[in-house]
Amino acid sequence: MKTKIKLLFLSVLVLMSFLSFSQMEQIKLNPEKIIKFGPYVEYKHGGKENFPSWKENNKILYTKEMWYYTESFYVKRNHLTEGIELNEEIIDISRFEAQRRENEEAIVILPGFKDALVLMPSKDLIYKPEFTKTTK
Repeated sequence: MKTKIKLLFLSVLVLMSFLSFSQMEQIKLNPEKIIKFGPYVEYKHGGKENFPSWKENNKILYTKEMWYYTESFYVKRNHLTEGIELNEEIIDISRFEAQRRENEEAIVILPGFKDALVLMPSKDLIYKPEFTKTTK
């Protein structure tokens, strides 16, 4: 009986690890976007001093958070007729999280810019940081 329970428990753990690895294979990070948005993740986890060790010890979480900061939104160019072009590197997407909607994209207009941010629906996010709040 104990052997069967141990075997069942071990099987569940193995299955969970396969599911975790398969989810990670779905996350593709764009190296150019990592350069642009990586500083936000680095700052969040202790800056240049502490970030390297955090990243090494939290590889899956790092990948998920980096996906959130690089892929959970896009810039819609020339959304407005007037304004300056938005340099997307200035976007800490977590600042706009309260405007994200559950089931549809949310367009965020930034004063003075002709480009707009488009937030993916919350239901489509691979990863949602703890601080996320969505509107309906």
